[in-house]
Amino acid sequence: MADLLDKDIDSPSYEIHALVVGASWAGIWTLYQLAEKGLHVLMIEARSDIGGVWHYTKYPGCRVDTEVPLYEFSLPRLWKQWNWSQRFPCREEIGRYLSWVCDTLNLRKHIMLNNTVTAARWDDAAHRWTIHTADGRFGTAQFFIPCGGYSTIRHIPAFEGKEDFQNSFHTSTWPENLDIREKKLGVIGTGASGIQVIEATASRVTHLTVFQRTPNLATPLCQTDFTPKTRAQYKQQYPNRFALRNSRNGVDDHGPRRNTFEDDSFGRESFYRSLWSRGGSAFWFSNYEDLLTSKSANNEAYQFWRRQVVPRIKDANVAEKLAPEIPPHAFGTKRPSLETDYFEVYNRPNVTLVDLNTDPITRITPSGIQTASDFHELDALIYATGFDFITGTMLAMGIRGVDDCPLPKKWDVTVTGNGVSTYLGLMTAGFPNMLYPIGPQAPTALGLTPQMAEVQGNWIADLLVFMRAKGFSKVEPTEDAEKAWKQEVNDAAENSLLGQTESWYNGVNIPGRKKQPLCYFGGVDRYIARLEEEKEMGYPNFRLTTGRNGG
Repeated sequence: MADLLDKDIDSPSYEIHALVVGASWAGIWTLYQLAEKGLHVLMIEARSDIGGVWHYTKYPGCRVDTEVPLYEFSLPRLWKQWNWSQRFPCREEIGRYLSWVCDTLNLRKHIMLNNTVTAARWDDAAHRWTIHTADGRFGTAQFFIPCGGYSTIRHIPAFEGKEDFQNSFHTSTWPENLDIREKKLGVIGTGASGIQVIEATASRVTHLTVFQRTPNLATPLCQTDFTPKTRAQYKQQYPNRFALRNSRNGVDDHGPRRNTFEDDSFGRESFYRSLWSRGGSAFWFSNYEDLLTSKSANNEAYQFWRRQVVPRIKDANVAEKLAPEIPPHAFGTKRPSLETDYFEVYNRPNVTLVDLNTDPITRITPSGIQTASDFHELDALIYATGFDFITGTMLAMGIRGVDDCPLPKKWDVTVTGNGVSTYLGLMTAGFPNMLYPIGPQAPTALGLTPQMAEVQGNWIADLLVFMRAKGFSKVEPTEDAEKAWKQEVNDAAENSLLGQTESWYNGVNIPGRKKQPLCYFGGVDRYIARLEEEKEMGYPNFRLTTGRNGG
């Protein structure tokens, strides 16, 4: 194993047990588990260093909206040594952490940087995947494990004339040398990255114009800087906090275990305020049991949210755009971002808010944006317009399964297509030996990424060890199991307000896409139980085949 990079990767071809693609949370943990279990494993990463989005995303204000220790690995040898500086770390600190993890776990010897998988094709006779990369190399692997993440393929809407404005960037491609001081800056989109850019740049630019597509029902960040004393106190809670990641929402189990209207108005107000003061995801994940199942309960929470936000905005017209009296969607069915002074930004004289629902963009010109009612002159334009979430990376990877079937044919995500089909959000029939953590039809964007990386990475490693011990060389789910899991995913969405909202959770942030639940909304605890049940019963919903042993 120690000479893998020197021997195999410097050759035009290589043959290994498992190929992992993508050096962020899921890839790193899966690589660690497979290497620990003695598999001949290689990771390919497109960038110059590990970390995924935390390595290459460099817009000002970029930080995670999940607090530690929920956003780190639970391995004691890691958390006992690493010391965070803040409750919600910035992207530079997360990048340093993931790099340190790879060094501490001695993983770099398995990682090839600056290379991209351009095609992956299943060979059913050999029970192996043939992998081609951008540098002309090719290799074979018994198992193919894409871990490209769920927010990698950026999305920029097809605005007329967008190519005419030269100084424009998606938040994920923000240049390090971009100087916005004393410039007229435009930002399209107010999701998580949009809010962070807006907060970080409003005081630095001559003028900031925000083009809002949907109001963001953001809640308080409540950032904390750790001192050695407070960090030590915080770490005392770590074992319990890690255990709570296995709860229904993957965050904690401190919810009230009762429905909204079981409390009187005074009790509700008091409870809402307690969540609000905690900050982070508390108002979303620790709210009443029926927050995401009852429209009336959800509206009660929304009205409290609005009562906290509106007084912070001086202009009543602007307040109605940011926090409308009628909810733009059920609270929590689009991920609420976290903010510090986002709503106060709009009190600044150099900030303009444009509501694209009432004043849409008609054209982007070489010097700015023309809306239905006005022209906005700009020096730089930022697209905070999101990604082709969850499925985009894998659909773009050139993956072909049994009978040379392209993955986009199996996962036809067009409006009239059959949509995504998986079993347990980890495998899909017709694509044997391909496992993909942090993919569609798992908790994914609702669960915490480090937690899902560990849960799914451990399960994958256990499956591969089981197959090696039993002499199996090929595995894929049955079509019946896949059909039943898809029904469970759909049922969970139908039983939640999450399934009723037009959001990227359901794939419809990309025009022409089929509305379908891309996440499993049945609970992190339920999902973990299903994985454990499948493993303990000997993988009864998979076809396991003997044949040519790999690697």
